[in-house]
Amino acid sequence: MKRTMAAIGLAMLMGTVGTTTGARAADDLLKTIKDRGKVLVCDAEYAPWNVKNPATNAWEGIDVDIVNLIAKEMKVEVVHVDATFGTAILSMTTQKCDFIAAPFYISAARAEQVSFTRPFAQDGITTFVGEASTAKSLDELDQPGKIIAVRSGSYEEPIAKRLFKKATVKTLTADSGAIQLLEIAAGRADGALGAYYGNLNFLKQNANMKVRLLNDTLLTKTSIAYAVPPREYFFRDYLSTVILTLEENGKLKEILDKWFH
Repeated sequence: MKRTMAAIGLAMLMGTVGTTTGARAADDLLKTIKDRGKVLVCDAEYAPWNVKNPATNAWEGIDVDIVNLIAKEMKVEVVHVDATFGTAILSMTTQKCDFIAAPFYISAARAEQVSFTRPFAQDGITTFVGEASTAKSLDELDQPGKIIAVRSGSYEEPIAKRLFKKATVKTLTADSGAIQLLEIAAGRADGALGAYYGNLNFLKQNANMKVRLLNDTLLTKTSIAYAVPPREYFFRDYLSTVILTLEENGKLKEILDKWFH
């Protein structure tokens, strides 16, 4: 009887191990991409990381340059898939793209839905106001009747909802990465939260916009990485290895310097 129970227990244990192994066996995205000869990449517009050139309708920017080097290493063609920060994860999980090559901020909430590569850059969330605004602090903006604009699905959306209790947080679903700054310029918002480098780059390219930083304070400092589907560990580690190589040989710095200077 004891031998029979032991045999049953061993069989159950082996069955459990087999089930777990079977779940991990689907970790084959890298092979799928190489067999296909194409890597499908989700882009979300945010200058200078991902920019849709209006003249050519082609994607340009830091992430595009990095992805081209990754694809060269993989010996595959890049196929860009249009997305937004609000739709990119869904696009990836429904297999419309293989990974998200947009400046995705690493966060615990996002890590419940995706797996992140090694970080390769940093940015931070800050506050913008109209050029004529007299506000100098968040408290002066957080008043009844004030409107604070953020992009829907963005990293800064929950931050705005946490910080602004009296003002109205207005979420915007348009694709443009700087849509919240346009709301300020059009007089439809009193302030906005957005990423520091990308939005300053946008203001630099649109010097006629009457928008400025509220102050020099960064509300958060956040690492940037690429997002891959959950449990695709081999592909994630492959991307991280290529990114590390680009850091070590100076190629990554060349790309960042090209777009930030």
